[in-house]
Amino acid sequence: MIKLPNKGALYIVGTPIGNLKDISIRAKEVLGQVSLVAAEDTRSTRKLLTHLGIRAGLLSCHKHNERTSAKKVITLLEKGKDVALVSEAGTPALSDPGAGMVKFVREAGFSIIPVPGASAIVAALSVAGMPAGSFFFAGFLPSKQAERCKILEQLAEIPHTIVLFEAPHRLPDALEDILGILGDRQMVMARELTKIHETVIYGSVSGIMEQVSKQSVKGEITLVIEGAEEGEYKENFQDPEAVKKALQHLISGKSLSVRDSVDLLA
Repeated sequence: MIKLPNKGALYIVGTPIGNLKDISIRAKEVLGQVSLVAAEDTRSTRKLLTHLGIRAGLLSCHKHNERTSAKKVITLLEKGKDVALVSEAGTPALSDPGAGMVKFVREAGFSIIPVPGASAIVAALSVAGMPAGSFFFAGFLPSKQAERCKILEQLAEIPHTIVLFEAPHRLPDALEDILGILGDRQMVMARELTKIHETVIYGSVSGIMEQVSKQSVKGEITLVIEGAEEGEYKENFQDPEAVKKALQHLISGKSLSVRDSVDLLA
């Protein structure tokens, strides 16, 4: 989008997801020129700006105060000042706060300009070795098993590569549900991408489950899962034995009753 004359613009700036050298030349330039940086986490953003040798005012902008912070940003934009929006890492609004800010600023009539940067989604896909011409990003799976299983049931029929984020403390339970509902597909688990302890594990869901069970997994995790073959999910659940196994898996969890499990597979 072209910046409107005599009006400020909101720049949506992608920042590194780990390695600070991944900051783009343009992102550094924009962050150095704006009057204010609206940040999901002001502490981590301050460290980034200090590393870049940039002094800029910071405004806390997280999911609980987007409307309030948007009003402050709009006030600056009305004065012709430019503002940058950044998340703690990566790109705002992608499993991070930012969509609300963009909506409020757009509705107020100001230009919104993207400044692309690092993305765990793209980074994980690039090393997965799976088709990525079309993929489905589902963000974080729900923490409650009943809700998680409903989402996985929806994902099970998608014929495209699936990308998920997961927290390390929920990973074992999430993998069990993925195996029970999506089946033993090929999967890639990428951990701490671009950081010192970056790890990428390739294998089947069950194989990665076995590796995870032998060690304590920490850090930010991205899962890339093979998409369904045409009719695969429906064919699997026309097999009584497959239905029995899936039902046994679902009712073994603490959050699902037998009735809920049957309804989920219906």
